[in-house]
Amino acid sequence: MAFEIVVTDPAVQSAIIQAVGGILSAAIAAIAAALIGHQIAGRKRLQAALQASVSDIQFLLAVETAHCDLHKEVSEESFKQRIRQVAREQGHEWSGKFTPGRTRTMSILNGD
Repeated sequence: MAFEIVVTDPAVQSAIIQAVGGILSAAIAAIAAALIGHQIAGRKRLQAALQASVSDIQFLLAVETAHCDLHKEVSEESFKQRIRQVAREQGHEWSGKFTPGRTRTMSILNGD
């Protein structure tokens, strides 16, 4: 009992086209899901890095405040602006975008 598949038969052609279409649609769906998953994972990593950076900035601002308070006790001047000017002269720049008040309202940090 040998079976012969007649490729020229319209029913066989229809079955082949349906099978190939099913395989292609499954492959496209899997590729799309992988790409979307990769983008979501990348966004979460970037969001975590941003949160860590903002926390570090908040820590450094607290250190600056404590340091200025210490200077005020000793010399009655905080030297805050003078030290910031020295930092600018060394090529550093303060954007002011990540002050404590502004970071509290940033939607990306609040998960919105």
